[in-house]
Amino acid sequence: MKNKNKFETSRRRFLQGVGAATVASQVPAFARTFEVGQAVPAAIGANGEKSIVCIFLRGAADGLNMIVPYGDSSYEGHRPTLAMDLDDGLIRLDSTFALHPALAPLESLYKSKRFAPIVCAGSTHGTRSHFDAQDWMEFAAPGNRTMREGWLNRYLMATKTESSATFRAVAIQELLPRSLRGTFPVLAVPGNATKKKSNKNLDIFERFYGDSGGMLEGGEMANMQPDNDAAGVVESGRMTIETLRRFQEIVGKAPTKRSGDVTVSGSAYPSSRFSTGLQQIAKVLKAGEGLEVAGIDYNGWDDHTGEGGVEGKMATRMTDFAQCLAAFCSDLGPELDNTTIMVMTEFGRTVRENGNTGTDHGHGSAMFVIGGDVKGGKIHGDWTGLAKKDLYQGRDVPVTTDFRNVYYSVLKNHFGYKTPQEFFPDFRPQEMRSLY
Repeated sequence: MKNKNKFETSRRRFLQGVGAATVASQVPAFARTFEVGQAVPAAIGANGEKSIVCIFLRGAADGLNMIVPYGDSSYEGHRPTLAMDLDDGLIRLDSTFALHPALAPLESLYKSKRFAPIVCAGSTHGTRSHFDAQDWMEFAAPGNRTMREGWLNRYLMATKTESSATFRAVAIQELLPRSLRGTFPVLAVPGNATKKKSNKNLDIFERFYGDSGGMLEGGEMANMQPDNDAAGVVESGRMTIETLRRFQEIVGKAPTKRSGDVTVSGSAYPSSRFSTGLQQIAKVLKAGEGLEVAGIDYNGWDDHTGEGGVEGKMATRMTDFAQCLAAFCSDLGPELDNTTIMVMTEFGRTVRENGNTGTDHGHGSAMFVIGGDVKGGKIHGDWTGLAKKDLYQGRDVPVTTDFRNVYYSVLKNHFGYKTPQEFFPDFRPQEMRSLY
């Protein structure tokens, strides 16, 4: 009993120190995928070197304040203090839409046809609950409370092979996003995983799970019952440690200058938590470890008050978001052609501003698809206008592009994976042919 308590105490210390790095479906995940004692597989992705980076703007980002419909005749009437025009620095995309000035770092991606904004995008379900909307978007099953595996995890599980890479999927945050939860093992790595304290905690945890080939001789785990459950826990812990060690090696390397006019890796990134996460993803992508799917969240988009137009809380947040994203794309260099970046949010905001210079929970918003073979440089989606008769329930942007059609199109065109009928429960997706 003494050894067990000691193990549990150190295990808690490890999880607290590293920030609760986890694998999908909790501890047994690696044990289901690899036999005990099996060597870590070679870093070969299931579909070559293609990858998806999924960015979730949590809190319901106001799509109308990102891709601004300045040319819509009803726009200013709905937003007397939030509305902007070209004289305010909007970046014109066409006769109807413009980028918010804070998104200026993304203009070059749009002009080079690598950035495809999608308007009136989202879930057709009418919920205005953050929790339900996020769950259903990440499970790709609006209104279905029985689906508990994320859409990206379903893809990973359906396409796994014996040579699937250890780093095939990762989330750069404390907890796995629901899109990556499920049967396929996915590591969640918090931003502080490379700090010295985290290394010390890994050393502590490794005493119980062992290194390289199994348990350390005389280690704490050797005193546990050698049943199947214990063996699974040991192997899962060992695999997690090995993967975290390798992650630390990759992201801990000093930046190196690449050929051509590409800047030193990481030099253009601003200083923020989101920036750190993207830098780490870029390093793993460029390391050739077989990373295929990466997830990262950007929180804080619930702007009921002080949202602002040219200036305000949302503009400040968008500035950081755009600078980080542009630096990430520049950092990837040629790898951007093999990488699709998807940006989404659970729902949009009301078309009409409220009395606190903010907006409330709405319906349709916007999605971004960047990189890969996407047909950027133009607005995608069906825009119906902001006249009251054209709004969802007379108050919100309608959803004319179901987010599942975007998922389907990316999986099919970027990975060459055509989803089976059961992949999207109770829904038959349609390819967005204009996107590719």
